[in-house]
Amino acid sequence: MKFNFFRKNRKENSSGSPENQNTDPEAQTHVTLLPGVARAEMLRHAWSKKTLIIAYAALFFVAFVIQFCGVASRAYTPYATSSFRQHSMLTTATVVYKIVCVISLPWVARIVDCFSRVTGFFIALVFLIATYVMFAASKNVGMYLASQIFLGIGIPSYVMMERVFIADTTQILNRGLWTALPTAVASIPTLYVASIVAEKMLEHSTWRWGYGMWAIIIPVSLAPLILIMWKLDRRAKRYGITHNIKSTLNLPEGSWYKKVAHLLYVELDIVGGLLMLTGLSLFFLPFTLTGSASILEWNEATTIVLLVIGFLVLVLFVFWVLSKFPKRPFLSVSILKNPSVLMACTLPLFDAINTSLSGAYFPSVLQVSGHFTVGEAARIPRAANVCQMVGAVLVGLLIKYTKTAKVFMVSGVCLIVITQGFFCYLANNNGGFGSELHWTVIKVFEGFGRGFYNIPTIISVQANSDPSQIAPSIAMFTMFNQMGAVIGNSVSASVWNELVIRRLTQYLPEASKSSAREIFGNIRVAIGYAEGTPEREAIDRAYREVLQKQGYISLGFLLPALIIVFFIKGFDPTQRTSVNVDDDGEVVLTSSAVGKDGEAQLNTIAPNLSSSSSNSDIAEEQESSKGTSEEKKGELGEVTDEGK
Repeated sequence: MKFNFFRKNRKENSSGSPENQNTDPEAQTHVTLLPGVARAEMLRHAWSKKTLIIAYAALFFVAFVIQFCGVASRAYTPYATSSFRQHSMLTTATVVYKIVCVISLPWVARIVDCFSRVTGFFIALVFLIATYVMFAASKNVGMYLASQIFLGIGIPSYVMMERVFIADTTQILNRGLWTALPTAVASIPTLYVASIVAEKMLEHSTWRWGYGMWAIIIPVSLAPLILIMWKLDRRAKRYGITHNIKSTLNLPEGSWYKKVAHLLYVELDIVGGLLMLTGLSLFFLPFTLTGSASILEWNEATTIVLLVIGFLVLVLFVFWVLSKFPKRPFLSVSILKNPSVLMACTLPLFDAINTSLSGAYFPSVLQVSGHFTVGEAARIPRAANVCQMVGAVLVGLLIKYTKTAKVFMVSGVCLIVITQGFFCYLANNNGGFGSELHWTVIKVFEGFGRGFYNIPTIISVQANSDPSQIAPSIAMFTMFNQMGAVIGNSVSASVWNELVIRRLTQYLPEASKSSAREIFGNIRVAIGYAEGTPEREAIDRAYREVLQKQGYISLGFLLPALIIVFFIKGFDPTQRTSVNVDDDGEVVLTSSAVGKDGEAQLNTIAPNLSSSSSNSDIAEEQESSKGTSEEKKGELGEVTDEGK
């Protein structure tokens, strides 16, 4: 049984009003749904208002736990790497994490589409447990970096599933608001509580227990949400809504390994994914491993070979995606050919470069040059994240009630550029360093700017995409963001590894120059020198100057974003879709745009499931088009009766 989307002309709308008739010529577009997508569409009918409220409550609780875990874990990272005498490996660990994020996002999304939403949450749970067990048990930097690989699968899997869940249960006009709410509500308390807990954990225990306790907390917090999704999936099966849905995978006849090979090669395009993983790793990791005090030098044959091979593999990946070999390419080529979507995706790319380049070592510089505590150094950059969430909620409300978005996108990018200029000034102001108040104010405005541009940009990507490419375009948006982080962290590490050791050797007193490498490799040694001593003043100056240099480079990457934002195509936020089922039992999505008179104007289209409405949004549509709602009930009743 295959579920298809198609455009279908209706001679008159459900209410029978002739002025609302659709006069477009008859056209049909068939798109075969993967099992997970079709199952999610049928599962939509099993939601009740009570179940939906419980599920969202569980989602908010998990968001709080994930946010708490993330803030606390970032505070342990400098101490974990320093215990291995590899503090400069901070960005290497981050780049490894971001590369895995880039690769895992399309795969997780495809797996969820092939199977079910529960599968995605379960993947996130398994990898998160393995991550924090490995973090706690790390005995060397190699095992620590291996933990980042598992984290790079676990966190994106959860984030992806959170967005998919919200997309399954909200309309596009409200989706920005509901996407921001769980993280926004969780961010405000975790800003203070998590950093305090991390500080106390380092004082009274070890960073190993700081990581290890989350291997127990996370599964307990995720269990209710997974249980709800699993029960609903079983209920959908029991009522026959997902009857014989696996046939849409078109698996070949024969043994199980033929089916597995088909799944990996055709559905997941494992060849394309591995090419991209290899190319990104070989090309970007050398940037984090080279420098005056690193294991590689720029003029070494190993560095040159890694860069050349990495570049060639990335070129081969591009040819593979553009060729006819993959039936379902790892990246969607049609999205990259859409100018508006491509420009919208470049905004988070440049912003992520800026954030990662100037922020990779920012907490360490706060502790060393700013003489801040661990908690203060964690709270200052975290203020930007909290205000980003608050700004996202605020702009979501503004879009909902003003029915416009472009102005918020432009103002957000402009605000980020201005705050980055102040960042460069505060990093090294005539030998001085900004106070906690200065840095907090800068991060607050930066966060609001990021929240103001981010939500409208996400909606713009969905609205300007081809209707059948909405879900892949969202994945592409997230991938561009992660790619920006890979580039930013790589450049940041290259600058840090090359300049810090030089500045330390230049500024340290003659008797202490031999300690430059030890100071460079361990943050505890750097902050161990008493304030006011010649050694500490030299260390402070070296860290300040390098941070300012990173800030200037970040500002240069932001300038293209300031230009591109003005050329992104606008969109109509009032467009929304609803679920219908035709007489043949096939799924039809109907687009509605609220007119000036408040009535819903309906046109049948064929958008992707990720923009379809839920039962919670059908209630809204009943107020604007009562006749349409009655038709939906009759059609959904036919599907349920057939399932029974």
